[in-house]
Amino acid sequence: MTLAMFILGMVAATVLIVLLLATWFDLGFRIWPTPGPRSWQSYVFWPLFRGLNALCFVVAILDFGGGALAIPFALRMIALAALAASLASFVYAFRVLGRDNSYGASQGLVTEGIYRWSRNPQNAMLILVYLALALAADSAAAYVLCAAMIAVYALMIYVEEPWLEGIYRQPYRVYCGQVPRYIDWRKALAAVRTFLRRLRGDAP
Repeated sequence: MTLAMFILGMVAATVLIVLLLATWFDLGFRIWPTPGPRSWQSYVFWPLFRGLNALCFVVAILDFGGGALAIPFALRMIALAALAASLASFVYAFRVLGRDNSYGASQGLVTEGIYRWSRNPQNAMLILVYLALALAADSAAAYVLCAAMIAVYALMIYVEEPWLEGIYRQPYRVYCGQVPRYIDWRKALAAVRTFLRRLRGDAP
């Protein structure tokens, strides 16, 4: 069963990556962001994308502890904790941006909250989720499938940027100059240090 799920996942990943690359190189169509809920792009992209997300977890669970890299159990549990933290950050970023904007609508450029640290916090956090999932499972099949999923999320970021620039123009270009594509680690670490000081009751 693991092999069948893995093959299905790789088929979905291959089609998605080819379509995203075709979009990136401007070969006459755009698969992401999808033009609308009833477009052929929507009917193709969302089943493949959601299916691949689900299959990564299915394969990781079915082959959990496969021992591909012989990662110690303690480190795998740390990876699980990182997965949970990254997933929580994704949910927060999703709520800040809004459901429709997250799914390819253009309802306003969001630059506040977590979006001051990353232009793409949802995708950045999900990349960490799948990296952590692969390490926690330590399965060869999970490593390959999660790597494909990470590639899909990274490509989505790159193909989305010209679309966002076309909509928001100069404000988006200014935002790109101020905030990194993935994560501003210095700001994030400074925020964590401030939070920890407040927990200890230290003066700001």
